[in-house]
Amino acid sequence: MQLSQSHFMDLPQFEGRTKPIIGICAMDSKARSKAMANILERLQATDRYAVVFFGEKTILDEDVEVWPVCDFLISFFSQGFPLEKALQYVQLRKPFSVNSLVRQFLLLDRRVVLEMLHHVGVPTPFHVVVSRDGGAKIHPLLQSVVEQRMGFRLGAESSTVSEVEELDPDTLRVGTRTIRKPFVEKPCDAEDHNIYIYYSQAQGGGVRRLFRKIGNKSSEFVPGPAHVRTEGSYIYEEFISVDNAVDVKVYTVGNSYAHAETRKSPVVDGHVRRNSEGKEMRFVTALTAEEREYARAVSKAFGQRVCGFDILRTHGKSMVMDVNGWSFVKGNDAYYDHTARILDARFQEALRRRWFARFVDPDTVGRATYESRWVLKGVFSVCRHADRTPKQKTKCVLQSSDVVALLDGSASEVTLRSPAELSRALDALDAAQQSPHADDPLARIVHVRDVLARKIAMPGTKVQLKPQRSPCGSVQLILKWGGECTHAGIVQSQDLGENMRKDLLLINRSLLDDVRMYSSAERRVLSTVAAYGASFLDDSSASFMDRVSVRADMLDDSTDAKDEMEVAKQQLRGFFDFSGPLADNPYSSPAMQLPPELAEQGPHEFLHEMYDIIARLIARMERNFARLSPAQLAQLQPDWCCNENADLFRERWKKILSSFKSDDSVVYDPAKAGELYDSLKYDALHNRCFLERIFMSSEDLERELLSDPDQQTSESEYPPDPLFSQQDVRTLYYKAKQLFDFVTRNEYGIEPEQRRRIGIQASVPLLRQLIQDLQAVRNESQARTCFYFTKKSHIYTLLNLVFLSNMPTMASYDKVGELDYLTHIIFEVYERKPDADADVQREYSVRIGFSPGANCFHVLDTNIDDTHALKVLPRKNFTHHIPLESAISMLQRLVEDDCVTEK
Repeated sequence: MQLSQSHFMDLPQFEGRTKPIIGICAMDSKARSKAMANILERLQATDRYAVVFFGEKTILDEDVEVWPVCDFLISFFSQGFPLEKALQYVQLRKPFSVNSLVRQFLLLDRRVVLEMLHHVGVPTPFHVVVSRDGGAKIHPLLQSVVEQRMGFRLGAESSTVSEVEELDPDTLRVGTRTIRKPFVEKPCDAEDHNIYIYYSQAQGGGVRRLFRKIGNKSSEFVPGPAHVRTEGSYIYEEFISVDNAVDVKVYTVGNSYAHAETRKSPVVDGHVRRNSEGKEMRFVTALTAEEREYARAVSKAFGQRVCGFDILRTHGKSMVMDVNGWSFVKGNDAYYDHTARILDARFQEALRRRWFARFVDPDTVGRATYESRWVLKGVFSVCRHADRTPKQKTKCVLQSSDVVALLDGSASEVTLRSPAELSRALDALDAAQQSPHADDPLARIVHVRDVLARKIAMPGTKVQLKPQRSPCGSVQLILKWGGECTHAGIVQSQDLGENMRKDLLLINRSLLDDVRMYSSAERRVLSTVAAYGASFLDDSSASFMDRVSVRADMLDDSTDAKDEMEVAKQQLRGFFDFSGPLADNPYSSPAMQLPPELAEQGPHEFLHEMYDIIARLIARMERNFARLSPAQLAQLQPDWCCNENADLFRERWKKILSSFKSDDSVVYDPAKAGELYDSLKYDALHNRCFLERIFMSSEDLERELLSDPDQQTSESEYPPDPLFSQQDVRTLYYKAKQLFDFVTRNEYGIEPEQRRRIGIQASVPLLRQLIQDLQAVRNESQARTCFYFTKKSHIYTLLNLVFLSNMPTMASYDKVGELDYLTHIIFEVYERKPDADADVQREYSVRIGFSPGANCFHVLDTNIDDTHALKVLPRKNFTHHIPLESAISMLQRLVEDDCVTEK
């Protein structure tokens, strides 16, 4: 039976509330994850619960006596979480814990996990244990609980053997027991994921080293003789060759529900297969009756209602190889529904039994312990626009009176965007072509006129006219097209806005009472705002756009930084044009932080190799365009998006080739850094079929067109990896990414002082606004949320300023990679009110969060759905909590330094 609100009327009141409180006590990356939000949203939809997030600031810095009081506790260990402290809280407040806190100590040592599994009769692979640390350390309270509940003493069977002998290349002796290769070497410390697999001589020897997933890698193979590690404590486990080369991940919720998924085993090739969200691809699988019994036994023995563990299936048998504690299924609505329903039923049952400190003894929990918690009061987000089409441009300097007349006498830059204005520009170029000025390059006029005629109807096409400082009265004409927000960008923006709304509704719903949005004047940025805002505000009418403040002065590119950025670009040009040894390159600087391959090969040779690959690809493309009929070209990719087609693809790639060539020599302009990488990434998402096929040799392509796709299906339960097969494109992509990351980072400043100058010149209006926001949320009573949507330049320069402000960041400058579409930097301000009778002021703390946006290093091998949209990576903490006054002072010093420089 479900309880209605009237069932609470006879319960003691708590600060005027009648809803029991679900407390979330976990590190923020877990507590505020998308999976957690989906489950809590369903629980709150019942209108039976309030949710309180403890937050890292409280968990790490505050005594448990002032932690929020709750009735139901969701708390679990992850890296950095103070499990002992959380256990003290449970002993003090005695909430109903979804997962046992004390039995989470079981999960910290793989020896103890195996001992518990053995005791409850769950099969595991054969193993031997080397304990060089004296054996597993058992928490005293855990020992007591296990003895009382399960009737046995942990550690009684644990091995204390510390000596290992390699009897021969394939045999290891541990004490009196032996194990032969292949075997797995696992650290006893469950938080150490550096697991090695040693292969026998008959298998060719060598070792495969498994590790936490990095990009698309989860392991690497090292050939040759391999000896086991001689320091630390390890479990040596029989290597099990699993069915279909897959592992099974099981997720339990209580003792009656278990969800299972398969994933490609990391021992196959170390390649992680990812979906468009950047998550490892998994496939739902049914559990056998025996495996379901294992799930019930694991959940009960380890005291974890919500729990994950790993199964190996081999020759019709199953074994458990690891237990992970609290784990969520990602992106599965059926799992979220089941989890919320089971937790709701369990909470209601517990409520009927009144197992809560607040109801049993309400006098023990004071008003102060609730009000004095840290509350998120201000959110200030600076966000890059979403996915866009590649930006392209062409330009020339002309003295034609017809072109100069387009300025209408203006001495400053003029931009022509409307159809009528672009038609005027086309007429002026026609006139300049028919009666060219003696000093005007006729070939350039013809080229620019031809491009404008073909692009005039495309969204985002514009002509910029810049008067030149010369006695002849010339004007620079820049024709730009592309750079428009794509359909994928709209999906990304909507998804990010919805996730942010859910997060803030759970954390502090008053943050939605005062929402302010600011935008650049660029079309792609405004499109991002419209999609994001509609989801965040839950306003499909888009009427909120009338309240969006367009602040080109604050969020568009600043001309103030142009000269200093040109200095950095000139140094980069010199760096790449120098053909001697790197040590002799006069333009090199240690601050540049060269990628390994570029440093090893040398910048000039690196570019030459890239040019050779591009030239080879373009030659193949041209042959294929010449040999294939229109129908065959259409067969390569039947559907196109974003106003593209095969001819526009061809034109764009031929332009890329020309960007690397001048006067029969390979040259490099840093301004072109993004063009190649943008096109590769864009085509990998939106035109993958064409990208993979058009650059094949003509023979291979014709053979593929004649092949039968029905004969390529796999009978395996787990589909084969759809790896991108065009190796030249793959090589070019990774080289282009290295080049892009290197150049983009350095064009905003090479030396720290240059980064500071460019950052201030480009972003000081935004920086001043953020300082005002931080001051306002401290001085005002109302919570506030502000969004600033901008372009790449402001994201890079603002992040540089954060580093240069001397804030204690959790990542170093050289560890920050590409800042992709929808990268966002978030300033979160937390407030703690004093106790009612305390003679102290309110306290404020700020923490900066950061997400690199819709970023995927291995985009060529990522599975993309019909939206073509990569998901935005979760936000992570960029700084620890900093006193608000200190953070404001550090940012203000940057602005004050700028004022001194100007004087």
